Amino acid sequence: MIFGAQIVLQNPKVNELAPTFSSMDSNGSVVKLSDFVGTPVILEWTNHDCPYVARHYEENNMQTAQKIARDKGFIWLSVISSTPGDQGHV
Repeated sequence: MIFGAQIVLQNPKVNELAPTFSSMDSNGSVVKLSDFVGTPVILEWTNHDCPYVARHYEENNMQTAQKIARDKGFIWLSVISSTPGDQGHV
């Protein structure tokens, strides 16, 4: 999982590389989007306190989607938009 990704808004274009960003993962390592060039990447924005997120994780919807994506060769990055005591901010 990636915490506090800082992304500068750009106008990405179809069939062009996505704008790159980097952030720290839950283990303290820096993860860069450019690390995955040539591999499809799914970015999941998630919020631990969101009832909709909780429901989809409790019902295994997200885990099922993650497994399907992984089995097809995708990289799944979860970007956590919640911080303790600061609910709902991206």
